Amino acid sequence: QRVGAAPHDAPPSNAAVWAMDVAAAAAVLRAHVSVSRVAAAACKRLANLCIEEQNRQLATEAGAIEAIVAAMQAHPQGGGG
Repeated sequence: QRVGAAPHDAPPSNAAVWAMDVAAAAAVLRAHVSVSRVAAAACKRLANLCIEEQNRQLATEAGAIEAIVAAMQAHPQGGGG
């Protein structure tokens, strides 16, 4: 019997997050919002992707705004650094 999260449930590496598209970054942020490292990496990735105007609507449709707000609420000490 397995104890703990399955390997496929493990938080991704920062490098993996950095390679994600808008939808994947928003999804991983929602899935791992309690993991501060992942939340920070996903927020930074989304910010970088949204520099390009065409990604802004994709981010909205993917629920990125709500996911970022949830991350900010989960990690009020974050500081964005």
